[in-house]
Amino acid sequence: MPLKFALINMPFGFHIYPSIQLGTLSTLLKSKDCEVKCHYLNLYFAHQLGLPVYNQLCEKRFLVGEWLFSHILFGENPKNLDYPNNFAPHIQDVCQSIERPLDYLLDVKTKMVPEFLEWCRDAGNWGDFDIVGFSSTFNQNIASLTLAKMIKEKFPHIKILFGGSNFESEMGLEYFRISPWIDYVIPGEAEDILPNLVHYLEKRGPVPKGVVHRCEGEVLYEEPDAMFGNFTEYAAPDYQDFFDQLREIDPESSLLENPVILYETARGCWWGEKHHCTFCGLNANTMKFRSKSMEQVHSDLAELSQKHDSFRFRLVDNILEMKYIDGVFGDLAEKSFDLQFFIEVKSNLTKKQIKTLAHGGAKVIQPGIESFSLNQLQEMDKGVRPLQNILCMKWSMYYGIEVNWNILIGFPGETNEDYRQQIDLIKLLFHLPPPECVGDLWLERFSPYFMRPEEYGVTITAPGEAYPYVYDDPNIDHLKIAYDFEFESSTEIDPKLKQELYDIAAEWKRRHQSEQLPFLIFTKSMDFVKVYDDRSLQSTQIRLEGAAATAFVYCNETPRTINQIKEHLTKVDGVMIGRSVYHSPYMLADIEKEIFKNTDVASRQEVIKKLVPYVKKELKKGTRMNQIMRHTLGLFHGQTGSSFWKRYLSENMCVRDADVKKIDHIMDKIKYNNVDTRVGQSA
Repeated sequence: MPLKFALINMPFGFHIYPSIQLGTLSTLLKSKDCEVKCHYLNLYFAHQLGLPVYNQLCEKRFLVGEWLFSHILFGENPKNLDYPNNFAPHIQDVCQSIERPLDYLLDVKTKMVPEFLEWCRDAGNWGDFDIVGFSSTFNQNIASLTLAKMIKEKFPHIKILFGGSNFESEMGLEYFRISPWIDYVIPGEAEDILPNLVHYLEKRGPVPKGVVHRCEGEVLYEEPDAMFGNFTEYAAPDYQDFFDQLREIDPESSLLENPVILYETARGCWWGEKHHCTFCGLNANTMKFRSKSMEQVHSDLAELSQKHDSFRFRLVDNILEMKYIDGVFGDLAEKSFDLQFFIEVKSNLTKKQIKTLAHGGAKVIQPGIESFSLNQLQEMDKGVRPLQNILCMKWSMYYGIEVNWNILIGFPGETNEDYRQQIDLIKLLFHLPPPECVGDLWLERFSPYFMRPEEYGVTITAPGEAYPYVYDDPNIDHLKIAYDFEFESSTEIDPKLKQELYDIAAEWKRRHQSEQLPFLIFTKSMDFVKVYDDRSLQSTQIRLEGAAATAFVYCNETPRTINQIKEHLTKVDGVMIGRSVYHSPYMLADIEKEIFKNTDVASRQEVIKKLVPYVKKELKKGTRMNQIMRHTLGLFHGQTGSSFWKRYLSENMCVRDADVKKIDHIMDKIKYNNVDTRVGQSA
């Protein structure tokens, strides 16, 4: 009889897409003739809490999601009870983000969580399975440990298996030691280990290397002989159970329509293999880079797209391998597919590479910019310069790719001058996409700062502050289970400079959320160029002539009008129109009419009318209204009532927490008339 596996995904795993860990293991086990059922219990809890609330809790730090479950496993101990007081500012931030009072969180903790866990224990038919496995990542650890214990108590014959990033290295060994209900832990990559464990469970013999187990009360573990590297043996991840269960919970869920599919093209980090970024704790002991063939990537993407009726992918690679830019995205562009991708990249991309990514479907990139200070970037061992970070942002914006990035501070070796340089430079970058936030460095397990602290002048003082409050048990060695740590260094930065950096980054974001986006554009006459600069609070104009004008145009030329586009098309096959469309999106309608001779073009009112249901659908997924509507600010550019339109959007729909009801009244606010206007272009 084949072994029967139940694989469980617990809160607070993200609800918006399936787990690639469970999907990968499901494919693997089925290839070994095992029966597999994936249980996405996080989906049930997400719908119980409400998706916006659940989504916020997934993203919060200081182990707040873990704390909500911890009293079931460890009891209402003193530190556990004191958590809201000790982390009061963070709890206030959490309550504000979910728009709920503290009493609501306490109600979730004391009522909803126990009821949910009891339901999980009784609703899963766990007794039908031979092995129940948990893949634990980030803030889903205590919920997983607790349910595993409850299942073991009810069904003692079942084997409990754990893996995932929370169980890497000594973390897995310590969790195994304090959790007698766990039978096996795989504290590393499972692809080569799990089949051997299946063979052992079927036929007995010695427990395979790479598996933590007990023998006569003693914890035993042998390192595996080799690291997983053969991607070609297994097919694409199996996500069917996720979508089946989501369909049962919410048949009308917007997540079922063109869902986001997670996919992995490579394992490890090609940069980190040679130059491990000093703050990065990813990959643990699996930094060695291994990648799939282009043929396999194409085949897997096609299979997943067809099977789940989806065009959207999120690549989970640490950094996209350079060969995929031409080999995968170039091919996708050549064949005119409409796939859409989120990818993590290194910021030293060329303009040509960014163009290829854009044309191949890259919609959002995360380039790991982190800083505009050369000294800080060198301290991080990023292997890039500030100018490369800026050019990555510029060309990504130029080709219509959204850039997700943050500024990191608090590094050993940074100086006051690093902050002054960044503050001065940011003032020149207001026309480019702002950072999501300015955040302090977290010292992560497996990072060079953790592995070799003395080399960087770092003193690790304690596990992350939240661990003793959440894992409130004197039997636990918090230093062995912690993923982040408190630390000290000799670096001292002027608090005023830190605050100034926070403030200018906040102003950068505020201006991009305002009625008028900052701009750096130019117009060209026969003998001169004028640059219009709105990056500061006072707009300026600069006139360039002669060689200066020629050089400027050469670096920045893009067609601005239909006639210019037509002229370009007499010499080349395609024309990039850049920021002109962002300032005046309806220019695309004119292009359809004038160049492609398409007379069936929607009016501005019709565009908005079609946009309304799309906005409502996206809001259910957790997308903020301002992320969509800000791109329509220029829709009525050059029309009577354009300023009214911009003002209405800015006040009602381009704010972070816009009221969804406002979208229902938008058609009443539209006023327009045909008026020609000049369109500038991005510098």
